[in-house]
Amino acid sequence: MIKRIILILCLFLLVGCTTSENIDDLSYKEIIDQGIVSKKSKANINSTGFRYNLPSSFSLIKDDGFNHELFSRGDTYYLRVDEISYYYKSNITTEHNLDDYEYYEFNNGDKSGYVRVVKNNDTFYIELCYNYAIIEVKVKEGNIKYAISRGIDILKSIEYNDVVIEKIVIGNNSEGKETVYKIPEPEKKNIKNILEYMDDDEEEEKYNGTEENTAEETEVED
Repeated sequence: MIKRIILILCLFLLVGCTTSENIDDLSYKEIIDQGIVSKKSKANINSTGFRYNLPSSFSLIKDDGFNHELFSRGDTYYLRVDEISYYYKSNITTEHNLDDYEYYEFNNGDKSGYVRVVKNNDTFYIELCYNYAIIEVKVKEGNIKYAISRGIDILKSIEYNDVVIEKIVIGNNSEGKETVYKIPEPEKKNIKNILEYMDDDEEEEKYNGTEENTAEETEVED
């Protein structure tokens, strides 16, 4: 019995090592191409209008409707689901430069996507888009392949609830915006991150509420 347990543990260790070595030996393109056709993992995270599988090495830090903040291996990942693009079945596009460290577009049936990697000194900004959603993260060079591999697993596992999505989009009650929120890119662009956009929206709501209250008070005084 003890020998069987030891044998099973050894097999698990071997499988884990093989997977890690395989990722290290693959190019970014190969990681993407193999990832999008591999078997999709069962969803274990439910949110507004969609659900997805979060790998065991990840944790969900914040669920804010269509914006999720994830954490793994010391890095924060920003997941943005574009419910409007999904509803209208429109592709999410991006601008990229010839001096980008890596840029690759890919397709799988009627779904398209891209991965963009930008180098900034000793860190790398990754923008991974697929299945009407985007994951953004800044990592060290040693975590690039891990981030792309786990990122594509998350994105391809996303399942949408058509009934809820339709009510949100048609009812103009979307928790997100048509704009695809981004974390700051390396020095080339000054783009706010997801949380800053959320803070701006909250401040705007407070400001609008203050204006309305002031107008009502003025009318009463008149």
